Order: sequence, then C-alpha cells, then structure tokens
Amino acid sequence: MCNKNHHLVEIGKRIKDARKAKGWSQETLAEHVNIHATYMSQIETGKVNLTVNILKSIADNLEISMKDLVSEYHDENELPEFLREVRAGYFKAKETERGSYIKAVRGIIYAFTSRRK
Repeated sequence: MCNKNHHLVEIGKRIKDARKAKGWSQETLAEHVNIHATYMSQIETGKVNLTVNILKSIADNLEISMKDLVSEYHDENELPEFLREVRAGYFKAKETERGSYIKAVRGIIYAFTSRRK
C-alpha cells in the first residue's frame, strides 16, 4: 500500500538535507520563511501539506530551485559513497555553480564509457 503522504515526506527530507547543508537550524529557516518553527518541523516530516508560496520561500532562502525540492530522485542510501559526496556537494553549491557539478559527472561517465569501447 502506498502512503498518500509519500511525496510530502520526500520533499520534507530534501528540505531538511538542504537546510543542514547550509548549516541552518529549523528555527533559522523558519525565521527566514516567516513561519513558526513547529510548522517547519511538520513540513520536514511530511505531516503538513505546504503551499506553493511557502515552498518557493523555502527554496529561495536555501538558495536552491523548487525543482530540486520536488523532483524525484533515488534514495541516498542506494547511491555509492562517491555519488553521495557528489550529491552533497551539488546541494551545498549555489544554484549558479551547479552546472559545474553536472559537467564533472558527465565527464566522469564519458571517461569510463570511452574506456570500455
């Protein structure tokens, strides 16, 4: 059976990861977004359905795109250690710097696939 709040839980985890990567507490992010810290906790645990305006404010304050918060991705525990490090670096980087991470990963993939031929 699929949990109907699965997407809210996943978005909450992404918000928490991005917040921690920035070195912020829930209280700090809540202050920046102008919401109560308890509400921020409920967002991060997927217990409440947040509005688009609040999601946009969270993304802006964490300096990431809304797409980063809502797009599907694999569970981090399924990723090899190297890719977890790349992923963490990607989320720590400013949005304008993320293209460099993508290019680097593509270069690594190209190097490995070229060797096999």
